Amino acid sequence: MVLDWALASLHHLAILALAAILAFELALTASEVDARAIARLARVDAWYGATAALVLAAGLARVVLGLKGPGFYMANPFFWTKMALFAVIAAISVAPTLRYLVWRRRSRLDSSFRPDGAALRPVRLALWAEVALFAAIPLAAAAMARGFGM
Repeated sequence: MVLDWALASLHHLAILALAAILAFELALTASEVDARAIARLARVDAWYGATAALVLAAGLARVVLGLKGPGFYMANPFFWTKMALFAVIAAISVAPTLRYLVWRRRSRLDSSFRPDGAALRPVRLALWAEVALFAAIPLAAAAMARGFGM
């Protein structure tokens, strides 16, 4: 029972951290992005990836080691909905990550480099898409936890 509680707690805290990091990326891209902001975006995005891996690891540990057991999760379509949403968010997050890396490289070569509004627009669109999909995950989690779809 303690292991189940610990895994659930870690999973939920990592999810909250992931949401905070995503919000921070949106805030950093809300106005002009200079060399300092670019460096910060790259660091924050690395934390985003690490935290996403922690969310996934803790969640999978809950499936394997938690009290409900794998059978509960594997048979539930809302579990698979959560996993699909998480995978789509991960796929969408690749574009901003690559953009930050390019911007960081350019800003290191030219300290006056600033991505313009046209370069920021697709990054912010991707971040907002991640937010929208991320918001659907707790809805699927609540349905799953209550046995909907079983």
